[in-house]
Amino acid sequence: MLNSASIIGRYTLTGTVKLTSPLIIRAGVSNDILNDTVDDIVVTYHDGQPFIPGTSLAGVLRQALQGLVPDAELVLFGSIDDKGTQSVLQINDIPLEDTNIVVRDGIRIDDVRGVTVDGAKYDFEVIESGATGRLRIDCVIRRYHEQQGDKIEKALAALANALQHGIAIGARTVNGFGRVACKDIALEHYDFTKPDHVKAWLIGKDGDSVAIPKQALVADRDLVINMDAYLEDTVLIKSIFEEAWEDTSVALFVPGTSVKGVLRHQCGRILQAIGMNDALVNTLFGYSNDDDKDSRKGRVMVDEIYFDKQFNQEEQPRIRVDRFTGGAMNGALFQDHPVRNTKGDTVTFPLRMTVKNCNDAEAGLVMLLVKDLMTGQITLGANRTIGYGRVQGKSVTVQYHGESYTIDGNGKVTSGDASHLENLVSALQQCIKETVNG
Repeated sequence: MLNSASIIGRYTLTGTVKLTSPLIIRAGVSNDILNDTVDDIVVTYHDGQPFIPGTSLAGVLRQALQGLVPDAELVLFGSIDDKGTQSVLQINDIPLEDTNIVVRDGIRIDDVRGVTVDGAKYDFEVIESGATGRLRIDCVIRRYHEQQGDKIEKALAALANALQHGIAIGARTVNGFGRVACKDIALEHYDFTKPDHVKAWLIGKDGDSVAIPKQALVADRDLVINMDAYLEDTVLIKSIFEEAWEDTSVALFVPGTSVKGVLRHQCGRILQAIGMNDALVNTLFGYSNDDDKDSRKGRVMVDEIYFDKQFNQEEQPRIRVDRFTGGAMNGALFQDHPVRNTKGDTVTFPLRMTVKNCNDAEAGLVMLLVKDLMTGQITLGANRTIGYGRVQGKSVTVQYHGESYTIDGNGKVTSGDASHLENLVSALQQCIKETVNG
């Protein structure tokens, strides 16, 4: 006779995951134990093979499910209260193949002066994009889950959709790191009340395929911005572009830290212009206070910007000018190697930003930021004071509260109700009034 804990079925999620951006999962030990030259090192097995721990993947998937199918979170992942149940999921580690671990440098920028803070240079290991690994997640269905079968299947399909379109895992995800996608993911069901399903499970055959939603699911309170942008002329990220000039196999990209830093600064300028302090910027982008050790993780997530072969990297000779004589300084000839947009047709690149758990006032600020991007008022990278790095949007798609809006390069809303976007800016204005009035 079956009891309530008897296993009556299984679901399996399988596929090949691929890093679409560099991954950082920290080893969690002091840097002088394993490596005294790098501040942060990535986690590996004893033989040096990097992997994604099942615990890290479980945490990310649980958080994703909270926004997609919130009433199924406790069923799938369990709880630790007195009436809680164990998780139905068995999530394996993902050993990574074809890995390339490199060291990246980071700096801290002074918000007011826009220059590097003294002593704020650091470095960290990352696993470069392109690494792959096998994903396997098992969902064990017991007899006491019989009345929740539809809810469990819906939740698993939502998780499969999230994995298929990409999730962010590990450290520095708000800066574009840790993007992982599983394009070939399969969700299968085995009903152990049917002898042929039991046999299929035992001999390793496929179960019944479960449909996975094709369009990416977005949590109701998340704000997602997908923009097609282009360079008005050139952009330069010095250390990265210099390495790419010397080694053509190195990818040309703008780090997520650079993108996020510029967007944060522009939001601060917007709030200053409309008479509000930067408290909303700290709420959105996070902060770290060295004095009282107070910190908060941001809710704005950006992707790194990768340039394909349609973008040309050129050598541009430059000189240093003597400020007193106005002439060229002796021995001061040097070269930059910026990326330049091709002449003729405008070549675009994707610029993506997500704000988790966004409210209407915050969405209003982001819409003003989108306006500045679409009108070419934001610059990226080095040498911005001499015309480098200006980007402009060609079109943008906005997703918020289950609605989708499309804006063309002329600022016209071609899809969706424009008044809804205007209401978001009004919500920001109302927030400002309430802040001023105390």
